[in-house]
Amino acid sequence: MKSTLLPLKSVWLSVFLLVGLISFSNAQTPPPRKPDVIIMRDNSKLEVLIQEVDENVVKYKKLTDPDGPVFSIRKTEIASIKYGNGEVETFEAVLEVPGYYSPSQPTTPASQAAPAPVARNKSEANLQTLEPDRLRTIYKYYKSKSKAGMVMGIAGTSIGTLVAAIGTGIVTSSTDANGNYNSYQDQQRAVTGAWMMIGGFASAVTFGTVGFIKGGKNGAKASRVKRELLRRREPLQINFAPGFNVMTGTANLALKVTF
Repeated sequence: MKSTLLPLKSVWLSVFLLVGLISFSNAQTPPPRKPDVIIMRDNSKLEVLIQEVDENVVKYKKLTDPDGPVFSIRKTEIASIKYGNGEVETFEAVLEVPGYYSPSQPTTPASQAAPAPVARNKSEANLQTLEPDRLRTIYKYYKSKSKAGMVMGIAGTSIGTLVAAIGTGIVTSSTDANGNYNSYQDQQRAVTGAWMMIGGFASAVTFGTVGFIKGGKNGAKASRVKRELLRRREPLQINFAPGFNVMTGTANLALKVTF
């Protein structure tokens, strides 16, 4: 009887030990990690396994490929993150611009700006008191007026000279080698050509002179404003170029500064 009970006790003892070992092993195995949810600024969501959050980007792995490569996404594209443990982290909207420049602040400390020269007239003294944004507006205005004046001068001179040349050709073709008219019609044509010569030269002189004078005066005013901006180390133009990436669904804003 004893020889039969002892093996049974040994079997049951082995079973209990095996069950206990399995239970202990399961207790030591951590539960599967819950996914983290990244909420983008366009309200789209990404279920991922976040690996690292640094100053500029969030690094993560795909939920479907936890042993795969690590991906990165910029914080500026993220509205918030809901971690698997229930914590939520939000991110402020930040305008990310390469070489960002704030128009309301000088590009260099005031101590590095060249000293203001002695104003020679009231106009120069007024320029030294204006804000950079206002100076840029005035510079663009005078620059455009200067270009318009130069275009007027060049166009007026060119067109007037062309009309005068055509009139000269008409007068020349209306007479023979001795300078006589072959017919009454030739005489009338010569008169028309003469008026074209006079009108063309007058137009070239008038429009050319007025255009070049306007261009020169406005160009000089633009140059004074430019010198004041450069003295302050301020850019002449600031252009914003918005863009949108259809593939990633993200927007961007490029900044161009011209000195």
